[in-house]
This record gives sequence, C-alpha cells and structure tokens, in this order.
Amino acid sequence: MKVWAQGIAVKLGLLLAAVGVLAAGLTGFYAYEASRDMLVNTAKQELLTSTRVLSRRIAVSREEISRHLLVMSSHPAAVQALLKPGDLAAADQVATLFAQFMGANPAYFQLRLISANDYGLERVRVDRRDGSLQRVQGPDLQEKGHYDYVADTLKLAAGETYLSRISINHERGANAGQDKPTLQLAMPVRVAGNADNNAAAALGLVVVNLDLNGMFSMLKADLPPSYQVFLANGEGDILIHPDAQKTFGFDRGQRQLIQDEMPRLTELISDASIQAVFEASEGAHALEPIVAAFIVHDIRVRSSDGRMVLGLAQPLDDVLGRTRELALSTLQIVAVLCLLCLLLAIGLARAFTRPINAVSAAAQRFALGLPAGALPLTRKDEIGSLARNFAQMQEQIKEQLADLMRKQEALEHLAQHDMLTGLPNRRLLEDRLDTACAHARRHGGRVCVLFIDLDRFKQLNDRFGHDAGDAVLKIVAGRLLGMMREADTVARLGGDEFVVLLDSQTQMEHVAAIAEKLLACLTAPIAYEGHQLQLGASIGIGRFPEDGQTRAEIMAKADKAMYEAKAVGQGGVRFYSPSQV
Repeated sequence: MKVWAQGIAVKLGLLLAAVGVLAAGLTGFYAYEASRDMLVNTAKQELLTSTRVLSRRIAVSREEISRHLLVMSSHPAAVQALLKPGDLAAADQVATLFAQFMGANPAYFQLRLISANDYGLERVRVDRRDGSLQRVQGPDLQEKGHYDYVADTLKLAAGETYLSRISINHERGANAGQDKPTLQLAMPVRVAGNADNNAAAALGLVVVNLDLNGMFSMLKADLPPSYQVFLANGEGDILIHPDAQKTFGFDRGQRQLIQDEMPRLTELISDASIQAVFEASEGAHALEPIVAAFIVHDIRVRSSDGRMVLGLAQPLDDVLGRTRELALSTLQIVAVLCLLCLLLAIGLARAFTRPINAVSAAAQRFALGLPAGALPLTRKDEIGSLARNFAQMQEQIKEQLADLMRKQEALEHLAQHDMLTGLPNRRLLEDRLDTACAHARRHGGRVCVLFIDLDRFKQLNDRFGHDAGDAVLKIVAGRLLGMMREADTVARLGGDEFVVLLDSQTQMEHVAAIAEKLLACLTAPIAYEGHQLQLGASIGIGRFPEDGQTRAEIMAKADKAMYEAKAVGQGGVRFYSPSQV
C-alpha cells in the first residue's frame, strides 16, 4: 500500500512537474509573444505618425520657400533690375537680398534672377561655393532660356510656385550643387500694382536651387538616430535611401525602384493606396529586417511630378531589443520553477496546481489584452516570485506603451502648434475654420476671421535682434489669448501674422468693437530690457458667407482687407468689401 502510494505520488509529482513546466513555458511564451506583438504594432504606429509629421514638415518647408520666393519676386529692386538691365544699383540690391536669404538657409545652393528676354539671361546670381557666398557677374552670367523650368515658370500666375523634378544637377555653373541631388523652385516676376497682373507677360523669374540631402538632414535631426529615411518619385525611382548607391539610378541609365526592394509599396506607386505599414525581411532585394511606414506625399504646386512616396523604417532588432531583458527574466523564472516542481511536486502537487494555473491564465488574458486578474503576489515561494515578476513585466510594458503614447501625442501637438508661442498653427486653424464653415453652412450661421499683421515689427527685429522679436511675439500671443474667449481660436501663421477665428455665437455687429479692442491692446507699449517698445497692428476682417464660401476664400479676403488697412495707414481695422479688389 505504501509502495503504491509512493508510486502514485511520484507519478503525480512527475505529472504535476511536467504540467508545471508546461505552464511555465506557456507563460513565458505568451508573455514574450504578446510583448513582441505589442511592441511591433506600437512601433508601426509611431513610425506612421512620425512619417506623417515629416510629410507635414516638408510641406511647411516648401511653403516657407514659396514665401521667400514671393518676397524676392515681388521686391521692387527685382522688377527694376528686369525692366532696366543697366540699373546696377537695383541689381546690387537684389544680390544683397539673395545673399541674406542664402545666409539664413544653408540648404540653398543658388539663387538667380533670370530675365524673360535675351534668351533667358541671368541678371543676378549668387552661388554657394566652398562654404561661402559668391556673386557671379558680367560675362559669367549665362543664358537659361532653353531650360524647361524657365519657360514653365514664366507661364505661371503671380505668386504661383514651380517645382522641378528631383534629379542630379548637371547644369553648367551650379557650383556647390554641381552633380548633387537638387530641387528647383521658381516664381515669376510680374509688375506690381497692375489690375490685370496675371494677364501681363512676366518680366522674368526668381529660381532657387535646393540641396535635397541637406534639407532632409535638417528634417531628420529631430528623429531617433535609428530611423531610416526613404523617398521615391511617383514612378518609384529611389531618391533617398540608406544605401546611397541605390539612389538616382535613372541618372546612370538604370532604374532602381523602391517597389522592387519592398513589394508592399506597389499599391502606393500604382495609386491604389495612400499608406503602407509592414515588416520587411524577405525578397530578392531585402534589407535587414525592418519595420516600415510609407505614405504618399502630394507636392500640391505646379510640378512635373506632384506625387512622392515618403517612408521611415527602423531595424526590427532595435524594436525588439526592449524584449530581450524580459525574455531572459522569463527564462530564469521558468528554470527555477522547473527545478522546484521536480523536487517538491509529490508533496505540494495540490498547492502548486492552483497558483500555476492562475499565473498561466493571467498570461493568457494579458496576451489577449484583457486584465490579468488576481495573482498570488503574497506567496513567499517561487510561484509568488513568478507572479511578481509577471506583474512587474506587465507594468513595464504598460509604462513603455504609455511613454510611446506620450511621444505620439507630443508629435501630434508639435504638428498642430507654433513652436515659439504655443498657439495653433496654420494647419490646425484651417481645420477649425473648415469645421466652422461647414457648421455655419448646415445651420445657417456665420463665421468671422480677423487677420492681424504687426506694424513696425521688422524695425524692432533689426534694432534689438531676433531674441527681442521672439519675446515680443510671445507677449503679443499672450495678449491676444488674454483678450479672447476660450471658445475663440488665436493662431499664428508665421512671422508677425496672427489670425483670430471668432466663436460662431459672436454677433456680427460686435466684430468691429472686438477688433478695435484688439488693436488697442496690441498698440500698448511693451517693456523689454529697459526699453518701451511701441508696436501697432493692421487688422483685416473676412466673413462667411458674405466674403466667400470656403476657408481659402475667407482667409484670402481677410488678408486683402488687412493689406488695405495697412495701405491706408498703419494701425487700422477694415472689413473686406468687393471695392477693395
């Protein structure tokens, strides 16, 4: 009887030990697989969010370059230099303006003012050469009328931007940009003040040669070092790649296509999809195993190639590196548990069954994303240690996920708010204005936009420096927020331009009074380092539905009204009216 009991105990102990080992192994397996899947999925979402933010930053950079071109193409000296080619003073003034923009923008290889006459002769040209800026004059100025970007830009209306294909620059005289990846942006120069401005022939154009690699290096600076950047044109030709040998294959008479390296991108190239998130580890052109996110990026300007494919990738080893410590800890726990099961299973079979099953069930629930439930955390044996390590593992994963969510929210906030003042930026303002117009259109309401441009801000910047300018912009933003209600939106478009979107409950008869109060607030002196700085503002007002049916129309009308107020005299308020056009 005793032998039989001992045999049953041994067999039961061995069986329970085997069950315990199996349960421990399953626990480790489910925990590892669950953590791996969650980390990979989180990495995919983080990459997709970062790719979208990068796309928005590229769009913002392109808009900033367009604003630079608008300033240069509309400058009176540029018009004078084209109207009177012999006016050396105007040409010198344009060259100085070009040098200032190139000094502030290291990605600019070259700035040129090209005439529509004389076979597209360069009138003013400033190059970046050997780390310094050099002006090209006299016989070194070249005729560029045979290049497509000249003819295509001259056809554009005033203020429209031409964008070339991204290619290797083989144009003679490119200097620092010679034989390097280059992007050209250009804008026509037309006579200002002409009521039929777009119909008049363009006098010439301003064109900037942009360092593609330099621009993307600056954009990538805020990304994690392990992130890899990819860029391809609409046909899939690789333009930016971690392996520089694969870029611009068409320039060497061969095609290096992104869809050949990553077949999952075929739908993006064929315009069947706008984004792709995946793991890549196989294929004839496979990279090291990576997690990648790609989107279609639209240029949205006059361009020979308006669609690009932009992507970010991260090595899979970097993503899973956070699970190695967890896997080692789980393996150690499983080994300890196996040893204990072999030694104590006969006498403690019943005691072991319940807690092991509880831990196994908790691991399964955790793998399914459900609450783990109660764990035997108070036990003083190895099972309690397993439960506590499992709970610690769960907390670590939750903390990692929470940290990733915070980073994602920070990226979203950065994409929608001005970095200097913390106010909503143009993108968020446009979203809210679109929503307000749609609501007003449905319910018969009205929308009002106040376009604010500070007066004398440039003089303040020139006299006291950019630090003073930034401090003043923050004070102005604080004053605007203090004056407006919580339901109103105060946004900064850039520079010294602000926009106030009034709440839909605002009575139209009160708008003028609100604008006057804002004007009085903005003209109040500002104390800065012992100085009393005096600013002013010009405010233009656009309304829905009186001034337009879309966000773009209302913003344009408010902008025109502001310029009308500024033209009459600094420090004024003006509603848009058709007579202003």
